[in-house]
Order: sequence, then C-alpha cells, then structure tokens
Amino acid sequence: MKNVKVLLLGLLFSFSFFACKDDDLGDLLPPGADFSYTPSAPIEGQEILFYADPTEASGEIIEWNWNFGDAEGSTSNKRNPYFTYASAGTYEVTLTVRNAGGASYNVSKSVEVSPPPKEFIANIVWEFSNNTTVSAINEGSSSPIIGDDGTIYYLESRFGNNGNVVAVTDQGESAQLKWATQLTHYIANAPSMGPDGNIYVNTWDNAHMVYKLNGVDGAIMWSGSGRGASNTTPAIDAQGNIYHGSRMQDGDGGAYSWTSTGEKRWEIVGVGSFYAAPVLSRDGNTVYFYNASEGKVWAVNSADGTAKWTESVGVGKGTHGTSLSMDADGTIYYTTNENVAAVTDNGTSGAVKWSTAVTGAAQSGVVIGPNGHLYSGSGAGLISINPTDGSINWTHPMSTNESVPAVDVEGRVYLGSTDGKLVVVNALGQLLNEIELGDGVVNSPTIADDGTVYVEGIDGAVVKLYKIAVDESAPANSPWPMKGQNVKNIGRAK
Repeated sequence: MKNVKVLLLGLLFSFSFFACKDDDLGDLLPPGADFSYTPSAPIEGQEILFYADPTEASGEIIEWNWNFGDAEGSTSNKRNPYFTYASAGTYEVTLTVRNAGGASYNVSKSVEVSPPPKEFIANIVWEFSNNTTVSAINEGSSSPIIGDDGTIYYLESRFGNNGNVVAVTDQGESAQLKWATQLTHYIANAPSMGPDGNIYVNTWDNAHMVYKLNGVDGAIMWSGSGRGASNTTPAIDAQGNIYHGSRMQDGDGGAYSWTSTGEKRWEIVGVGSFYAAPVLSRDGNTVYFYNASEGKVWAVNSADGTAKWTESVGVGKGTHGTSLSMDADGTIYYTTNENVAAVTDNGTSGAVKWSTAVTGAAQSGVVIGPNGHLYSGSGAGLISINPTDGSINWTHPMSTNESVPAVDVEGRVYLGSTDGKLVVVNALGQLLNEIELGDGVVNSPTIADDGTVYVEGIDGAVVKLYKIAVDESAPANSPWPMKGQNVKNIGRAK
C-alpha cells in the first residue's frame, strides 16, 4: 500500500511538472513578425508610419527594433514608429524582434522614397472662339486634335443643329482662324486625323454619317451613309482605313469600316448600338467595339468585319460609354453607366479580367498614367484604379460629364468639369489646380508633345478653345495617356 502511494505521488509530480512546462511554451516559441508602411509611395521630407504585427505562429515579442537604412543609421525601438527620410532614394528597412528567451527574427523590405513633385506651373496663353452661338456644348468626350504642322482642329456642336469643324493656327500668344466647315447635323464626339493629314468626323445624319475633310482648307472630300447617328470618334489604322459605330438602338445600330477614299469595306448592322469610340490592336488586325445594347465588347477582324470571338464579352450592363482604350499587354478597358471593366483577348475568346462598380455614371474613357494606374471620370469624380484587380485607389470628388482624362509625364491628371474648370491632380489624387475656363462644361483635354494643353469649354453661349502652357511637361510615357491614345485621336494601340 505504501508503494502505491509513492507511485501516485510521483505521477502527480510528473503531471504538474509537464503542465508547468506546457504553460511556459508560449514564452519560448520563436518570434516572427512582418511590417508595412504608409503612405505606400512616400516622398522625401514626408513622415512615414511603419507598423508591425506578429506572424500567426509567433511567440510573445518583447522587443521591436528598427533600422531605417539611411546613412545616419537611424533606429527605433517602438513597435509602430514614424520616420522621415531627408532625401530620395531606395532604403533597406529592417525590423528585428525578440522574445523573452532572447531568440530573434528579422525581416527587411526596400522602401522607395521619391523626390518631391515638381511645382505645377500653368498659365492660360490664349482663348479662341469662332463666335458661333450654341445652346449646349458637344458631348464632353470631344477633344482637339493637332496636325504635324501644329494646326489645332476642334468642334462647335450645336445640339439639334448643324455643327462646325474649326481649324486654327497657334501663333504663340494668339490663335488665328484657318478655316471653319459646317456639316449637315449635330457632331457628338471628337475628330480624328488620318496618316494623310485629313480629318474624319461622325455626325447624327444618316445620309452623312461620316465625313472626310481636307486638313488644309476644310473642303469636304467625301461622306458616307449608314444606319442612324454616330457618337464615335473614328479609329484609324496604319493604311488609313477608318472604323466607327452607330449609336442607334436595336436594328438601326451597327459598326462600319471605310477606306481612306470613301469605299465602304464592311458593316455589321441590326445587332444593337455601338456607341463608344472603338480601339484597334497594335498590329491593326483586330478592332474592338462596345455594344451598348449588351454592355459587352466585340472583337472583330479588321480586314473583313467577321467576328474574332464567337461570343461578345462584358459585364452585362448596358448604355453608353465614350471610348475604349488598351494597355500594353492588350487588355481592353471600357466604361458603362455603372462600371469600369477590363477585358482580355485570349485569341479565340475573350474574358472579363475584372469589373468595378462606380458611384454614379461612368461615361468617361480610361487612360493610363506613367505608373501604370488607370484614370477615369465618374459620377463621383475622377477615380484612380489599380490595373491588376480593378480596385479603386482614390477618388477626387468633382462634377464631370463624359470628359476623358489626360495624364502628363509627371503623372498629373487633367479632367474637365461641368462648372467651367480644368481640374489637375497629382498621382496621389491631391488637387494641384483648378483652372477657370468659362462657365460651363469643359471637355476632354489634349496634351501636345511640349506639354501644352488644348481643351474646349463653354463660356456664355459660345465654344472656346483654350491654350494652357505647362512648364516641363509632355504626355505621359504610357500606352494610353489621353483620349484616342494620341494628339490625332487615332484610337490605335502603340
């Protein structure tokens, strides 16, 4: 009996010992941690918050030690410290953590600190008007085009009346009328320029759906007829063939292609409204249209108008958007009244890469900044979008209507408002300037090679063309920096 008692006491002692050891295991588990920082794109002189957390399997951490990788060897023993870099550069930041037993773990990340953005200096150099009275400006996606000789072409669209194509010569401190040609109906988008220097415009006239004008004197070279009115800016391939759509619904809508001499190459009709300006692939073999009746993208063989995909692809949200665009990898971007969407071309089929719902109408187009981020106008204002997953980076609240943004080489984004302003923000969405231009809708800006911005706006009862000089600027070095891809609005990927 005595031996049994001793055995039981021994077992109880063993259980107590091991129980105590299990209770202490948490303190002896090796530490582990990770960290992040904000802002994610810091600039020199800007305070950065570094914040750390234990990893899931980590033991208790009692020490947090940071080395910020600068020349002074700056450190901190706070868990979530603030630090400011005095100069731009790439810094290796290391966090070392320890537990009560002295075990340590470290993690390092490179932090890229940019120089402060250049001061934004912009001045209105001149404003020009052909003194044509209008009741309402042409739809907000209109943007000027620029010829090789520097001539600027823009539109005066009188809703329900004949519209004008206007050419002006930029004389430095002023502009001079070169010519103005009246067409037979309302013009609802922007002109484009062919490789021969001549101008293409779509109108709301069935009998004259598309016009070609001589770039030198404005003479009408030919016009083509089709089903219904057109709101599109024609896309133009390297051979000078043009592509556009009809905005009419049901059986009156369609897509068209013409030669530079006015022969109809092909048409797709009776399948709904092709409202938005199309985009051409880099090789020119495929033209993509947005069928607003479906809310989907069509891929069409540019040579003969046959379908490249057997099924159109999209988010199924109808109504119109102003223009399509294309990224360097061939991703097609488009907007509906409710979404911004990305579509990939897989050869024999297409697929939605992502779709992002936006607040209010998304009747703008999508452009691409030098950092690869996307920008578009919406009912909520100017939005910045992550091209990988479509998540919204930020929104700059403003009132805009169909204006397509433009982005310059410094990453600054320009967008017309509905209340007479050209709004300029930096790549972080911070307001740089609101340039006052009249008292009505401001359209889509165009950025010339020297950084000069040309844009149309309403002032009183007339359309005005404005020249805005911007210091040290140029179009963004990106696949699609402005409406129509370039200053000629050709709608072809580069």
